[in-house]
Amino acid sequence: MIKRDEFLAVLNHEANKVLSWTMGFFDEKVAERLLGKDCIFSDILPGPEFGYGASPREDWEVKARYAAKAGMPAVPVGKHAGLAFGHGGPGEFLEKTEIRTAERRVTRYETGVRKEVRYNPHFYHHFDYPLQELAAIDKLPLPDPDDPARYANLAEEVAYHQSHDRMTCANLNGFFSGVHYFLYPYEKFLADLLLEPEAAARVIDTLGEFNLRVAEHLLEAGVDIICFCDDLGSGGSLLISPELYRKYFLKWHAALADLCHGYGRIVHMHSHGNINQIIDDLCAIGIDILNPVDPTEGMDLAALSKKYGRKITFAGGINKFFYNWSRAEQRAYLENLFLTVPDGFFLMDSGGIPENVQPDDWRFFEETKESLKQKYGR
Repeated sequence: MIKRDEFLAVLNHEANKVLSWTMGFFDEKVAERLLGKDCIFSDILPGPEFGYGASPREDWEVKARYAAKAGMPAVPVGKHAGLAFGHGGPGEFLEKTEIRTAERRVTRYETGVRKEVRYNPHFYHHFDYPLQELAAIDKLPLPDPDDPARYANLAEEVAYHQSHDRMTCANLNGFFSGVHYFLYPYEKFLADLLLEPEAAARVIDTLGEFNLRVAEHLLEAGVDIICFCDDLGSGGSLLISPELYRKYFLKWHAALADLCHGYGRIVHMHSHGNINQIIDDLCAIGIDILNPVDPTEGMDLAALSKKYGRKITFAGGINKFFYNWSRAEQRAYLENLFLTVPDGFFLMDSGGIPENVQPDDWRFFEETKESLKQKYGR
């Protein structure tokens, strides 16, 4: 696993290196097949009750091994954190398992919303939303962000990894995606940003205030990197206009960045889609790392690095169809990134390692990355 100084050298644009940051795996079965059983920590999936606080102590080295073999430059801390970027742990609404079979699992979050994950083929969706109209937000009891049980032993878990020269990360609810993940149906939310602006703002601000309180506790526990998911784009453009983004969400992203920087820490944002129209905004407020920069969604890593490489660090660049290509095509694609992206960056997949990837495919990917790093001194 990379050392803290190596990570910070790329983040601070002091080293023109290419480091890996795997976004995660489609499901726990993929992770076990590719990494081995010795990398699967005991709480990789939520249990029958909400899991508070740190990962079990006996899992701390397992989780470090998982991160190292998965190509993650930071150890995800907190219970149930690690399978997917931005999800799991005390910073996100907690989750517990209600149904688990060989074909699917159903979980419920603290807010009441449920999520179903299916296997072969992979599919997931949220349902049973606690809100069917935005005005009901005042009647929705959210968990207490200041409950000390939520962060029990988290500082010890963070300190353990830092004492072994590892970066740590923790996840936070998104401010845009967090609404339709946990509170209110997606299509209604998009419509109500225009049709019910006051009610929409109240829901967003309620979630935003919760998120910042939780983020402060994570930072007080010593976490190095706060990660959050806010999928703002489609393959062609933003899901909402730049004006609506600036009206509702920019202030919360800025507040999170300010909070993290006040502690001397890092904020890492995920957004799928073509979000070129707001990259200037993200740079201006101080987002440190942005992923996944998928070229199939109009995001050109080389061009963005040339334009913004000293203002923001990018993680991504891998085409979402990468694992459907021949090995010759995969190697040529990766080599082109090493040749054309001028600044240091984190090489990241577009949405988690899919279920069609086999151990030989994974080994080829890992070996190709290492050979290119040696070839180009990156």
